[in-house]
Amino acid sequence: MLFIIDMQNDYVDDRKGKYPVPNATTIVPNIIQEIKKQEEQGEPIYYTLDQHDTEAEDRSEEEKQWAMELYPALKGVLQKHTAIKKNFHSISPEDAAELRKKYGDDPDRIIEFVGVETNVCVLSNAVMLHNSFPLASIRILEDLCVGTTTELHEEALNVMKSLKMEIKSADEF
Repeated sequence: MLFIIDMQNDYVDDRKGKYPVPNATTIVPNIIQEIKKQEEQGEPIYYTLDQHDTEAEDRSEEEKQWAMELYPALKGVLQKHTAIKKNFHSISPEDAAELRKKYGDDPDRIIEFVGVETNVCVLSNAVMLHNSFPLASIRILEDLCVGTTTELHEEALNVMKSLKMEIKSADEF
């Protein structure tokens, strides 16, 4: 199972996005490659759409809608996969429970994470699903994630490693 975290225009587009994560665009081609690999293996693929508050912002409705959309290079690749909207850092406990109900907690299940920001939403979603699937292996593909800073990216990876999650490069699997 693959989770692509918050690869939306507001976080990836460093020219027009309101909250761009440094270097987010650099991981897009390799995320697309990972999606294709997971599809070939028949794995379910989910992506999160952060419903961050754009109401108070001085933006047109068109700009607000653009901000919430997937980054264009990912839009077509993910169209046949499942979006999960979230209102804070992680998917809801109810959404996580639905996934567990659908797939069961299988010790052979591998749940992998890619996306932005390692130190916020990748970390939060990995913890949420680690709690929902305690028998599954949780893997963070470190080279397909970026954090607010390199230091925070590394610190978040260390925290996830201390929680018994696997931290590896995509090409190691």
